[in-house]
Amino acid sequence: MTRAAIALAWLLAVQAAPACAAPVQCLKYGVDTTVVAGKLHRATFPGRPNYESVADGDEPETGYYLSLDPAICTVSGAGSNETDFASVREIQLVLNAAQYAELKPRLGTVVRLRGKLFSAFTGHHHADVLLQVAK
Repeated sequence: MTRAAIALAWLLAVQAAPACAAPVQCLKYGVDTTVVAGKLHRATFPGRPNYESVADGDEPETGYYLSLDPAICTVSGAGSNETDFASVREIQLVLNAAQYAELKPRLGTVVRLRGKLFSAFTGHHHADVLLQVAK
């Protein structure tokens, strides 16, 4: 193999290295200081009584969500009831009335929010992972 071919092979290997260099650090549940960024949007899902269809009479449940790009992963601690996820692209936000009002003008934009992550556990949770947004 010529020196030029070796140099070219080395250069290509170095260029490809950053794509696979550092492993992704998963976010932990229950940490108050978790920060996530994503595009803020509003979505409506069917609620009580059947959680199947607003058109067929179920109550609409409208909330705010973050669409994430890139996706995140989550990890639970020992003895936790939380569910680990390898690829989370959507987070449901848990907000109070003042936080809804504050975020409303920012719908459709990318926002950074801080709070505590937890995994879905009721029919009112419409994403696998939720963020209780800090006040």
